[in-house]
Amino acid sequence: MAALSLRDHVDGSVDSNGGSSFQSSPQAGKQLTVARKQGAFWTLIALVALSCVVHGYLDGRWTVNANLNDQGKLLSEIPEQIGDWKLTGTKQLDPKAEQLLRCFGSVVREYTKEGTSEVVNVAIMFGPRGPIAVHTPEVCYSSVGTEIARDRKVESLDVEGQDNSLWSVQFADAVDALPSLDVWYAWSDGGPWEAREQPRFWLTETLYKIQVAGPVGEIGQRPVEDFLTAFLPVAGKAVR
Repeated sequence: MAALSLRDHVDGSVDSNGGSSFQSSPQAGKQLTVARKQGAFWTLIALVALSCVVHGYLDGRWTVNANLNDQGKLLSEIPEQIGDWKLTGTKQLDPKAEQLLRCFGSVVREYTKEGTSEVVNVAIMFGPRGPIAVHTPEVCYSSVGTEIARDRKVESLDVEGQDNSLWSVQFADAVDALPSLDVWYAWSDGGPWEAREQPRFWLTETLYKIQVAGPVGEIGQRPVEDFLTAFLPVAGKAVR
């Protein structure tokens, strides 16, 4: 009976035939619950940490290179005269946009085609992939009262043997009004300009973005396309 009593203490119960049936003690159950909660907690911490690392990579937060600012300064060397297009104005990137995009370099210029009244505004920005990738004219122009008059489509420009693709989207001053503004934009990692669906997932730490806005023009005569045909080969010398 002494042995039975000892077993009783270990197993927790004795059946009517003198056998024993194991039952976990309340203390053991509590310890198992605590262990499970701790495991779930550390799993959650690991997932959050991984999410932060992935987001930081996509956002370009981990990019550290002392030469990036020098590389960005090359944009200011783009000529003032490009074919028939002459520089007629220079602006600084809006401080809020500059802070948002974390640019290493940028140029914002106005060019006018000689002998005409055609004027285009061009901006080239160079910075971390994440911020540069997500800033699009659909967001920018829609926030200042213009309406999208035609959804974006891909435009192809073969310039001096280089195949470039850019998005083009048109805006109007009011709903149901005719388009009055033609905007083309694309990104580059130092090679051809590309109209990408998800540039944020480009396997590069930095990106260039070009955006050109001008009048819609007539059929067969698109000022923005005409400007880009002359501008891209020249700008390519500063985009590396």
